[in-house]
This record gives sequence, structure tokens and C-alpha cells, in this order.
Amino acid sequence: MGRQTGRCDGRRRNAEVAIQRNRAAHRLLLQSRDEEAQLLRRAVHTGGAPQPYLAYDFFKGVQKKLRAQGERKDYGIGFQLNTTGNDSNLLFDYFLIAYGGQGIVGNDGKLHLDDPQVREAAIKALTYPTTAYKEGFVPPGAINWNDADDNNAFHAKQIVMDLDGTISTEVAIFNKKEDYNDIVTMGLPLSNDGKPVPSQAINACGLIPKGAKNVEVAKDFLKYFIQPKVNSEWLKTGLGRNIPCMPAIANDDPWWGEDPHRAAYVQQALLGPTLPTFWTFNPAYAQLQNEHVWPTAWADIIQGGMKPAEAAEKAFKRAEEIFSKYPIA
Repeated sequence: MGRQTGRCDGRRRNAEVAIQRNRAAHRLLLQSRDEEAQLLRRAVHTGGAPQPYLAYDFFKGVQKKLRAQGERKDYGIGFQLNTTGNDSNLLFDYFLIAYGGQGIVGNDGKLHLDDPQVREAAIKALTYPTTAYKEGFVPPGAINWNDADDNNAFHAKQIVMDLDGTISTEVAIFNKKEDYNDIVTMGLPLSNDGKPVPSQAINACGLIPKGAKNVEVAKDFLKYFIQPKVNSEWLKTGLGRNIPCMPAIANDDPWWGEDPHRAAYVQQALLGPTLPTFWTFNPAYAQLQNEHVWPTAWADIIQGGMKPAEAAEKAFKRAEEIFSKYPIA
């Protein structure tokens, strides 16, 4: 995940727009999204969030201070620990990368669970969120959330911070200026070694399928659509919920930096360090996510009583089974 809302926000892939050709289709990158953080401004005032803050433990302290002030229903952390939707998959991948496990799927398309660093990172990515939940810093209902429920909890001021892949949380209340301005959108925490954590960027593509009847017309349209000014105006209709793939758009059009939420989002997701999604290298990872292999491991820990290492071994076995069906020569 990319951006953080605090309410804080996230990051997108620094990608050039290009037409990619293969035997099946013509594809064109049109937009990007990533993970960021959202925070409640009142929480930042309460706890004095460092810029950049170093860890999610900060928000545990914020919750304690809010509870001491009588805010008994506030939770410091809005992790999506459910086994449905996309957010939980992205949350796991974010923690995996933060702990140094970005080599889980290599450029060769192979699964690298034989790498001790990857295995250790996966276990840590299973441990921290579930520990925060069991310690009471994540709402109890988070294990049953869908992809909209963290947004709803944030708007209801049940959670101090939320991780999300776009600024949908912010733009949903764009017309409620007081509430909109009460949100702080920030980048992700630094890694344990004090370095920025690269975000995975998910790019939407225009596609001309093989066998289409009007390929040349479609190509002409896509050539028009990827013009920086045209692409920027299209993305503006969504109030910046998705951002450009081309850095030049954000650099040349002041609109992208005029709003503090958009500015933080663009910095993390487009101009900051990013990584491709793991299923870019092998579609097996897409099946792994469709089955929610990693979030299921969270459930095994939270509800099934497994130790993180035990839940990890179960997940590793299933991941290896899935990847065996998608050999990359």
C-alpha cells in the first residue's frame, strides 16, 4: 500500500507512458495508484507526529493519549486485516517490502521463498499487524472489513490513521471543507534503517484486444488520450484519486501540487521510489492474492491461535503450490 492518511497518504510508480506490444494486445499505461497514509489532524496535534514518523508504534501512543482524554472508542491504527478485497493484500505486500522482502518474486518470475531474508520479512509482516490487533490498537471489526470500511471508520473518527491506495478517503468529503482540512495526508513511515520504503505502483492500462475490428481508430484514440494535457484533465475529473504515470504532468501542471493531499500523494506515488507489483513478474502472485493467502495467515494467527512462524509455513506451502502451476522459462 502506498499512502497514509491521518489521518496520511502514499506513492505511485515512476513510470513513463508507453505503448507495449505483444501478440495478444496493444496496452497503454493511463494512470497509476499506490499506498499512502491518512491521519486525523487532531491526532497529530495530540501526539506530535514526527515528519516523517518512524513507525506505527507512534499511533499506539496517540491512542493511549486519546483514551486518557476520555476518547474511549478511538483506535490508533486502521490496518485492514480482512480476507476479502484488495486492501489486505496490498497491506501485507507493503509490510513485506518494508521488512526487506521485495525479492519474493524476482525479475526471473520465480518465487524466492528459499531466500532467508524474504522468509524473515514475511514472518515479520504477519507478526506486526496481528500483534497490533491483539493488543487492541486496531478496531475489532477490522477482520471483517471490506475495502470501503476502513474509509468509513476513518470518516467516523473511529481510527486515527488509515493506509489506502488512493486519496479516495479525502475526496469523498471534498465538499466538507472543515472535515477535508482536518485530514493530513503523508508518506509512509521510514524503514527500520531510516530509509524511504518504496511503494508498489499499480498502473491502469488502455488495451486493444487482438482481433479488434478498428485497431487503427483505437490507436489514434489512445495517441490522443495519452497526451499529457488530455491525460491530466481526465484524471482531474476524479479529483486526483488516481494520478498520472508521467512525472512531467505533475511537474508542469500546478494543479497537482496545489492541494496538500494531492501533493503528498504525487510525491510518494509518482516522484518517490516505487516498485512494480509482484504479479508483473508472474501471474501466479495474482492467484495468490485472489486466494488471500497472506491475509488468511493473519486470520490463522488472530482467530486460529497459530504462531506467526507456523502460519507463515502454511502460507509458504500454498504459495509454492500456486507458483508450480505458472512456470517461467
